[in-house]
Amino acid sequence: MIKDRGNIKWTSLMLTEHREKLRELFNRDNEQKKPELDEQKKEELDFIIQMAVKQNLPIIIYYFEDRKEQKIRGVIRKYVSLKDLLVISDDKKDKYLNIHSIIDLKISF
Repeated sequence: MIKDRGNIKWTSLMLTEHREKLRELFNRDNEQKKPELDEQKKEELDFIIQMAVKQNLPIIIYYFEDRKEQKIRGVIRKYVSLKDLLVISDDKKDKYLNIHSIIDLKISF
């Protein structure tokens, strides 16, 4: 099998604009799109949030930020309805999370 160097062998022939465009295309391929939630899923998430706040349950929140899916583990301290924010407390500090960025929730026992 031939061991190829990929784009390295072509960089001397490429213009700077071409290299920048290739980097941009590679970065765009790595980006994710936020999944759309249907009404049933939104109601399920709302129910879990209410239950977690009332019973002070530890939860795992999957959310979408900076074009990536991320997760945080902690306890919901309060819900700020005017700004649609959740205040989540983990071991280190409090984090403010927009409720519209949430993809999924799981109660962790």
